[in-house]
Amino acid sequence: MARIIYAVAGEGFGHSSRAHLIGQRFLDAGHEIMFVASQKALLYLRQYFGPRVQEISGLSFAYRDGNVDSVGTVAKNVAAFPRASRHNRALFEQVYKPFRPDLVMTDFEPFSGWWAWRHRVPYLSIDNEHLLAVCKLEHRFRDIVPRLTATTVIKSYYVGAASYVVINFFKAPLRSNSAVLVPPVVRPHVTALAASNAGHILVYSTTGTRQDALCHVLHRFSDRRFHVYGFDEYARVKNCTFKERSTEGFLADLASASGVVASAGFSLMSECMHLRKKMLLLPLAGQYEQIINARYAERLGLGIWSKRLNEAALSRFLEGIDEPVPHDQRILWPDNEAFFAGLQDVLSRLENPVSIAI
Repeated sequence: MARIIYAVAGEGFGHSSRAHLIGQRFLDAGHEIMFVASQKALLYLRQYFGPRVQEISGLSFAYRDGNVDSVGTVAKNVAAFPRASRHNRALFEQVYKPFRPDLVMTDFEPFSGWWAWRHRVPYLSIDNEHLLAVCKLEHRFRDIVPRLTATTVIKSYYVGAASYVVINFFKAPLRSNSAVLVPPVVRPHVTALAASNAGHILVYSTTGTRQDALCHVLHRFSDRRFHVYGFDEYARVKNCTFKERSTEGFLADLASASGVVASAGFSLMSECMHLRKKMLLLPLAGQYEQIINARYAERLGLGIWSKRLNEAALSRFLEGIDEPVPHDQRILWPDNEAFFAGLQDVLSRLENPVSIAI
């Protein structure tokens, strides 16, 4: 049995749902797990693992007009640093050291990675963001500033991992011998779904979109029905049904949708791929990883992308929504078994190997 710290980034839902699935696999294999997380991930993981979850002060984004505000993000985290630093020092001294971990795993949570590196505890990086740092990708010259900014941030998050396990939906050459590419994983709630087509388009509106502006576009397609999440209210406005926050309701609408309109967040994209749903992707400005996700998704025939939702983009999407699912050999379709096989290979090469066989 190994003692393992699993550190999870607090922003977004994808990191925590992935950690839920992977962490449970380690528990089922008989290992002792302590999760550490902040913000949304902390609340999510405590629902399932209770006292196994400790709070760490993590980094967070600032938003303006629905997009990531780079300057605001820096200012926000600098202002929070003194308090966060005190909290984390206490966590390291009072929790990490007594726990005496054999392994640290981090899903884009930087402070635990640095702690492991300083204390010579082997650790693994498991995320999709490191795609930008360890894979050879095709970039547009016009994106050079956000590309360099994102790559610099990711490379500075932590160093010295025994392996960088990069979760991705397409094959890409690796720049590092310590990196491994694995397919996406999806949570059991999604693998249990049966895909169908009830004729509606699922729209997931993230930060900053005004309801009236969204309706202005969607109402132009009166022959289509749209189920809209993200405003946390129930309302029917012509051909749009706005729905309250509900995991079960959202997944039911996802499984039965004709197609999906959303940002280019990795987790929802993976779930769409598992259910073979075409996507209209609207990457958040300021998040270069989402731009890469959107561009490669269109290149591989998984959908299209646009900087913003407008009549032209939605029309182009709907015209191709019934095209067959692509069979491009470069696609890495979600595959939980293949993911865990790849992770086991990495764990077996540690100085003190860890088994996740159950």
